[in-house]
Amino acid sequence: MEKYNNYVMTIIIFIRHGQSTSNVSKILSHDTNTYPLTEEGINQAKEAGKELTKLKVEKIYTSPVLRAYQTALIIGEVLGTLPIVDQRLRERFLGELNNTSFDPNDHWKLKVFKKQIEIKGIESWEDITKRMKSFLESVINKDNRIITAVSHSDPIRAIITYLLDMDDISGWGIRIPNASFTILRCDNNIDSCRIISIGSPLLTQQILSKLDINII
Repeated sequence: MEKYNNYVMTIIIFIRHGQSTSNVSKILSHDTNTYPLTEEGINQAKEAGKELTKLKVEKIYTSPVLRAYQTALIIGEVLGTLPIVDQRLRERFLGELNNTSFDPNDHWKLKVFKKQIEIKGIESWEDITKRMKSFLESVINKDNRIITAVSHSDPIRAIITYLLDMDDISGWGIRIPNASFTILRCDNNIDSCRIISIGSPLLTQQILSKLDINII
């Protein structure tokens, strides 16, 4: 990693969990101990781990939710690193929507934004953004680490929309596929973070060259 006068550059690689049984069954859930990875999800996590061997990842953080934690464990096995659970990376708290089925064509988030429906207990976009900002601030400029953080679609979208100065509806088209890489290069604070990739399936040479670090 590159060292400068007053800070050390930090690379944060956000990874959405691999495919889970809730994805396949079209179930919304923030539960911690339900809906494990599918066989496809396990393979996705293994492939993500192999991609990360292109870099020297020093720490893996993870949401406590089972599908994310399993993904982090599999990646950690490949990299020889044990994951660290961080509650700030958890799934969006879904309130009364928790463990309900959904139709991908029924855009409930848009209906909430338009105030056509009210969902009791759902975590606001502002609160998701706040905790993800807190996570970033706690890892930037700490011993020059390359960090991996396994999380979920909405939390990853939240930090991206913050950095792009967007709200939820402005960033409606941002898609974070399972086991994809969303990468930030940060200098000495959160406002210095540069987005290198959003939802990339691979760590391509073009992506790696933008990280400005020594590649393994």
